[in-house]
Parts: sequence; structure tokens; C-alpha cells
Amino acid sequence: MNNISVSPGKNNVGAYVNDLDLNDLKKNQTILIKDILNKYGVVFIKKQNLDSKTYQNFAKSLGQLVEYPRLKGLENYPFINVLERKPTDKSIAFGGSFLHQDTSYLDKDRPRYTMLMGIEIPDNQGNTIFSSGFNSYKKLPEEIKEKIKNAKGIFSSAGPISKTRRELEARSGNKSAQVMEAEHSIVHEVNGQKSLYISPGHLMKIKINEKENNEIKKYLIDHVNKDEFIFSYKWDKGDIVVWDNLSIMHKASEVKNCTRVMHRITIK
Repeated sequence: MNNISVSPGKNNVGAYVNDLDLNDLKKNQTILIKDILNKYGVVFIKKQNLDSKTYQNFAKSLGQLVEYPRLKGLENYPFINVLERKPTDKSIAFGGSFLHQDTSYLDKDRPRYTMLMGIEIPDNQGNTIFSSGFNSYKKLPEEIKEKIKNAKGIFSSAGPISKTRRELEARSGNKSAQVMEAEHSIVHEVNGQKSLYISPGHLMKIKINEKENNEIKKYLIDHVNKDEFIFSYKWDKGDIVVWDNLSIMHKASEVKNCTRVMHRITIK
């Protein structure tokens, strides 16, 4: 454990955890990873190339695994979902247009963490874009912080991101016409740090007053999309990335004419 080092990502979004072998994970290293998540929101662990059993066991060390409501799991590993992009796919990548926090439309049992492992990575394509709720909250004007300190957001599976969600379901998921909707605070606190919980891909409305609702919603969405809060993560095969959905928004970048395969686990 003494050899592990931490290197912040661009714009202080997330952190690389270096010199860590998840095939030989120690309990105190799991505690360290959670501490880094609390501070930075997302951790990047390069070139691990885990088998499914080891990958799932690592996820279990962080919390309780949950089955994603819209996707089927691997045979024998129901908590591992396959996210696949094929060369014949013509639409934008899943989630590519909108930053979001996973399943913010769930009233209960929202996953705290999402984990991805790179299985097949195209050359110079397929980055994942992360935006820090910590950093974006800190840079808000005080008058905006005051307006939103007790505000609630309405989040829906029928939000702007729903088109790409439906495409993913049609290919490999559990098709569902049910619209899920939930109400959550748009400011959360994680280990003493305040974070914006905006999920632009799912956000329908912010419950302030009718006069300011749309104005504040647009302001906050524009704010979390600013370059100063963004880090575009370049994948290698076998990389593991874990993020905290309370403090990190993400989206896939657009990919064209290639195959991209990721294994995903969500964790309470």
C-alpha cells in the first residue's frame, strides 16, 4: 500500500490511483479508494485486465451490487452489464449528448457508484467525459448557492437522454415503457464537500418559483458543462474507472465506425 500514489486528473476532476494491482487487492486499499472517491469523485486505475469474477469481487468490496433496471447482465454474472458500440451503429453513442448521473430518476436505491472496465477500446475514440459537481458548486455565485440550497429537482427516465437509452434497450436490454420519475435535492454533501446534483440528461424541472425555474435550470446546466469543470478520460484496454454519482456527472463521447465494449457494474 505504501507504494500507491495519487495523481489528480485535468482540472482536478478525479484522480489516477497508481501502482495498484486489483488482482491482489487488500482491505486497506479498498478503504483508500473510497477516501479518494470522497475527495475527487472519480478514480482511474489503469490496465488491470481483470476476469469477470475478480472484477465483480472488486465491486463488492465497495458496496452492495445492484442490477441495472434497463439492462441484462452477463451469464453467471448478472451484475455485469455489457455496453457495446458496433461499427454498424449510426446513432450517437449512448449518453453522448448529455451529462448525467446514473438513474437519477429512481426514488430509492439509486446507485452510489458506477464502475466501468474497458474490454475493447477503439483507437483515438470513445473517451468518457466527466464533470465535477464539487468543482462546479464551489464556483457558483453566492446568490445562486442561496437560491438552490434547499431546492429539489424532478428527474425522469423520459428526460432528454431517453432517446439513447431506448436505443440501448432495443439492442441488449429489458425493454420497458414505464417512465420512472423521482425528486432529489440538487445540492448534496459528500464527506463535508457540497456537490451539484443536476443530471442534465434526466432533469425536467427545478422546484424554485415558476418565474425562475427555467432560468435557474438553464444556468446550472450551462455551468456544469463549462470546460473548467470537465475532464475527457482516454481509455486503454483493461482500465477500471469508478465514480460517485452524487458528485460526478458523465457522458460518452461520440464514436463512429468502430467497436467499443465496456463492462459496467452499479453499486449502492
